[in-house]
Formats: sequence, structure tokens, C-alpha cells
Amino acid sequence: MKREDIGVVVLSGFIGAGKTSVLNNLLRHRGDRRMAVILSDMGGAGLDSDVLDGSDAHLFRNGEALIELGNACAGCTLRTHLINAVSRLARDGRYDTIIIELSGVTDPLFVTNAFDLPDEEGRVLSTIARVDHIVTVVDAFRFWQDYESGENLLDRGVGRGADDQRALSELLADQVECGTAIVLNKVDLAVEQESCRLEGLLQHLNPDATVLQAVGGNITFDQLERSSSSHGPEKTGEPGWMKLLRGKHAISGEAMGVRAFVYRARRPFHPDRFWAQMQEEWTGVLRSKGYFWVASQPKTCFMWSQAGGSCLYERLGRWWMAIHDRHWPSDPIALNELREVWDLEYGDRRIELAFVGEDMDRADLSRRLDDCLLTREELLLDEDLWGAFRDPFKKSSWEKRQARGPRKHSAD
Repeated sequence: MKREDIGVVVLSGFIGAGKTSVLNNLLRHRGDRRMAVILSDMGGAGLDSDVLDGSDAHLFRNGEALIELGNACAGCTLRTHLINAVSRLARDGRYDTIIIELSGVTDPLFVTNAFDLPDEEGRVLSTIARVDHIVTVVDAFRFWQDYESGENLLDRGVGRGADDQRALSELLADQVECGTAIVLNKVDLAVEQESCRLEGLLQHLNPDATVLQAVGGNITFDQLERSSSSHGPEKTGEPGWMKLLRGKHAISGEAMGVRAFVYRARRPFHPDRFWAQMQEEWTGVLRSKGYFWVASQPKTCFMWSQAGGSCLYERLGRWWMAIHDRHWPSDPIALNELREVWDLEYGDRRIELAFVGEDMDRADLSRRLDDCLLTREELLLDEDLWGAFRDPFKKSSWEKRQARGPRKHSAD
């Protein structure tokens, strides 16, 4: 077997969504595939005994083909264990498919980015194994309750330590946005209207992914192959918010009542006025994400991220206009992208916020954001004087910050 023929399926989704049911169905309908499984938590796997029966059962029961990473592994340690496990299985020569079932609180990008890193022998993982599918399992019955709760992982008792302040809704959005296929599971338990509403949101969060409805995780490999082939050779794409910012959103008009738009501005936000606006309710907004700058920190690029009842911001680094051009990217494509957004007065500094929601008042929301921009009189001040504005964004830490308390968004 050629080593480049090793395909990897990453299986993600929040706790209780039905990942194990999907895993059991994929194993049960594996056909002649020679499969290995990597689990984050073997103790809670719940693999059905019947899926291990057959001529290759020993590969799952006694060999190295069933590998547990362990919940105790975290951060770089978890990634290192994963890289080395995939590398060993890929080089073994006995398998053509590897399934990685992630824990319910893992962002799939944490795993897929590992394929750009070297294993213990210095070989980049993507040269010996490839990611074919990133399958995100979504609980159609509980999604809206979780997404709009405003809770973080510690509130649910599933955080990775006392400092794990990640918002539940942000994790759910991240898991959806990087999937190549989204399994909308437990549709038999969900109210039809809520299920359709959810499917509309999923299409906006990840327009490149195929949404597969399931009961009891009844998904097969053939369905995955058909879903990926419909997208051509590029299986993974950009999340919906990034497509919106780039003007490449694939969905036209409404998708089951869900709409999207982008707010753009060149002038910076007044830090205090924008902070106050962030504390207000943005009726109907289900997801918003993008980049912004505030006058009091003119060199800093901020990212804004809101999902359901959670609102966060973080400093990403400096705008390119604040960096000497000898340090600019040398890649022609990256340079061309920089030229496309460049402004003679502001450089690459800009505000771009993508909004996805139901019954959003676009005009009112845009007006409220316009009111946060510097006025003409404030713009005439020297940039050094902008630093005197009251600035709630001036924090000592560069970590993600909660922008406001938990809020619940209603579709009513």
C-alpha cells in the first residue's frame, strides 16, 4: 500500500451530540476498508461489540489500531500524542483509513493544523497521511438550548481545567465552521421548525459543508464520499463569516429565514462608544465575527467574535501599516490581497464585521455602529490625542476577553 493512500476522518461534535453513534455506523459500514481508530477517551467510547466482529476484528481488539489519547493530555502534549499516533498507523502499512474521534470540547482545527507539523522522526504529517473528512455532529434536539445559553464550559463542568473560560456557543460555532460534512443528528427528536431553522444557520456558518440528516447517527462512508465529491478537489473551505468578508458567500438571499450582511468602515471606532454598544442587545444576531480597530490603539488589529449569547474580543497583532515593509509577506498572493484592501489614508486598517441572524434590522444595526465611529471633529485631532480617549479595551493580557455578560437571543 502506498503511504499517501492513508485517509483520515476527523469526527467532532459537542458532548451528547452522537459522535459515538456515528462512529459505530461508520465502522459497521466500513466495507473492505482496513480501519484504525484513535479516541480521545476510550473509557467513554461505547463502541458496539458487533462492529468489531469479522476478519479484521483483532485489529481493533488486540493491536495498536485502537489508540486512546487520554483526557489528561492537553495542549501541545495532546497534539504531540496525536501526531505520533497517526504517524505510526500510517507507516504501519496495514490500514487505509484512520478515524479520529475527538472529545466533545475539542476544536477540530486544533487537530487538523497538526498535519502541518512534524512527527517524532521529523516528517511532516501531511506527507504520510491526508485529512479526507472533518465530520461535525450536531444535536438537532439540544443545539438551540446550548447555543443561546450564554454558558461557558466551566458552567457545564466540562472545561479543561479551572482556567478554561471558553464559551459553549463559540465552541459549537467553531466545530461547525471547519467541518466538511455536518451530521444533523437526532432530527427525529427535534421540532421540524427548529430543525429547519438550524439547518439555515448551518448553511450560513459553513456554506461549503454538506448537511446530512441522521437518526441515531446512521451515516455511512458512501454518504461522506458523495458529499465530498460534490465540492471538487478542495474539500475544506473558508467559514461563512470569512466568505462574507471576502464577498464570496455562496448563499444567495435567505436560507430558511436566516440572513447575512457585512458592515464595513474605514474610520476607527471610538473605544468607549463601541464598548457601550457591545453591551447592548443586538436583536436577531446569531453569529457575528470580523476585524476592527479603535482610535486609542491605532496600530492594533482586534478580532470580534459573537456566537449566540457569548461575545468575545481579542488582539490579533499589528496592522501591516504599522510594520516596516521589509517585514511584509513576500508571497505574491498575500501581497496582492494586501494591495486590494489598502487605503491611502488608513493603510490596511479597517472595520469588517460579518453578521448572520434572523429578523435583523440591518439599517438600525448599521446606524448604531456608525454612531460608534469617530466624528469628523475627532478625526481632525492628532492620532496621538486619540490615546486620551477612555479605552476599556486596554487590557494587560492578550487573551480572549468576554465583551459582555451572557445574553440570550430570541427568534420571536
